[in-house]
Amino acid sequence: MATPIIKINQLSKVYRVYNTPGDRLKETLSITKKKFSSDFHALNNISLVINKGETVGIIGRNGSGKSTLLKILAQVSTPTTGSVHIQGSVSAILELGAGFNQEYSGLENIYLNGTIQGKNKEQMNKKLNDILAFADIGDFINQPVKTYSSGMFARLAFAVAINVEPDILIVDEALAVGDMKFQAKCFRKFEEMKTKGTTILFVGHDVSSIRKFCDKAMWLHQGKLVAFGDTLGVTAEYMEFMNSEESEQPDIKALDEEGLSDVEPAEMFSEIKIDAINRWGSHKNSIKSVALINEKGRSTTVFQHGETVRIILKFTLPENIDLLHFSAAISIKNTMGLDLIVFTTHDEKNTIFESTSNEIELTFEFVNYLTEGDYILVAALENRKGIQPEYYDFIEGVAYFKSIATKQLFGVVHTPYRILLNKEVNLTSGK
Repeated sequence: MATPIIKINQLSKVYRVYNTPGDRLKETLSITKKKFSSDFHALNNISLVINKGETVGIIGRNGSGKSTLLKILAQVSTPTTGSVHIQGSVSAILELGAGFNQEYSGLENIYLNGTIQGKNKEQMNKKLNDILAFADIGDFINQPVKTYSSGMFARLAFAVAINVEPDILIVDEALAVGDMKFQAKCFRKFEEMKTKGTTILFVGHDVSSIRKFCDKAMWLHQGKLVAFGDTLGVTAEYMEFMNSEESEQPDIKALDEEGLSDVEPAEMFSEIKIDAINRWGSHKNSIKSVALINEKGRSTTVFQHGETVRIILKFTLPENIDLLHFSAAISIKNTMGLDLIVFTTHDEKNTIFESTSNEIELTFEFVNYLTEGDYILVAALENRKGIQPEYYDFIEGVAYFKSIATKQLFGVVHTPYRILLNKEVNLTSGK
């Protein structure tokens, strides 16, 4: 049974913003209570529950309220309205250097942080060797921390935070300043703490790390909670939003209530952009629009590995063409311009076009086996009478999309496969 450890109820944090330093004094001394400031909502009416032992990844653009939320949870800032109830001890790594005295040595700061966490000197003595081993900064432990590099600061802060054995660990992008070896070391420690039931809140911009490590994800945007729940679903919505050139504001209500928003059929299609990489052919502008649809029926530019993809082309038939050899095709290229996958109606003899058709809507449906990366979509109307196609309308860069995966995959395309092991084969040495 899930045990709530953090309860957030209608939490808001509002800051007063002044145009000039003097406006603050004017507002303070104003007899008429005239306002010389405007309100900035860093957090706006957030409610959620985090259970004991859960690991939650927090995502969102810069300025979305992530750090403000963590400061309130770490009890270094207070909310304007609403409430936060926490069961257990909290250890937080916030801004680099937070909680450290710049004039103290690393060793002195270890004991200072221990005191802040409610640990006495005897308790910290027992943890000292583990902290020093994890931080791995050598003789610098006896030097003032103001002489430390950002990486050394991060290693020491993380080593202290994890070794005071908190019920809740909060990490605000501190790992970004560490090298790959240190980051790997931190994630191994995260996994160890998870098995012990520690609740972890982790802010990061690396979606793949959040997917690999976190049980749930929280998406904040302009101080509002857009979505909270299954990591894969929330991060997919977030990446789709971040990679959409047209989206400026996520549909917060729809995502909160249903996990996705409805899309009208007309909204799925986008007119061909004039900034396509290349466009040529004897009948340019025959291709009118394109839509990329995921298996939920939504228009998107982000697809999961293994999900069904539909690419819908709308086009008109060029006049006086040879319909017997007419073909429509799409190609998926990598960013280097190499064709990876090509689909064409020329290979499917049962696709018959009629000259009486006004506008044709053609759907290519396939399973996305591309590994994680950025891809370019090509669309073409062809004459396949000869060995080499002749093009009526060819567009390189008709659309762009991302493929994402829940685990690390190698190569460009990762398709299903079987492994057969014949255990009856005996290999002998000698003759």
